[in-house]
Amino acid sequence: MARLNSDPFSILRTRVRAWEGCARIPGCDKSIWRQDAAGRVIRWADFGDRFSRYGWEMRDRPSTGLLGRAFHRHTVEATHWRGVLGDDARDVFALAKAA
Repeated sequence: MARLNSDPFSILRTRVRAWEGCARIPGCDKSIWRQDAAGRVIRWADFGDRFSRYGWEMRDRPSTGLLGRAFHRHTVEATHWRGVLGDDARDVFALAKAA
């Protein structure tokens, strides 16, 4: 998750920066629908909602450039919540059925 500040405007700015880094979906409204780096569809309004099919979260990634690594900078990217949890999230309700 991204570093949280007490300033709500900096949190929104970080969220918008992560959203702008995602790929646009042709034929869809770019302010509502995007794709994360893995090609999963995400929706702006479903930020932080792990019960939504299109929920997403922000994740810090270390910079790949030479200066980014030298100064320990991180880039924030928007990722579908299943991408944040990993491959174990394929069947979310598997444990509920077993119980």
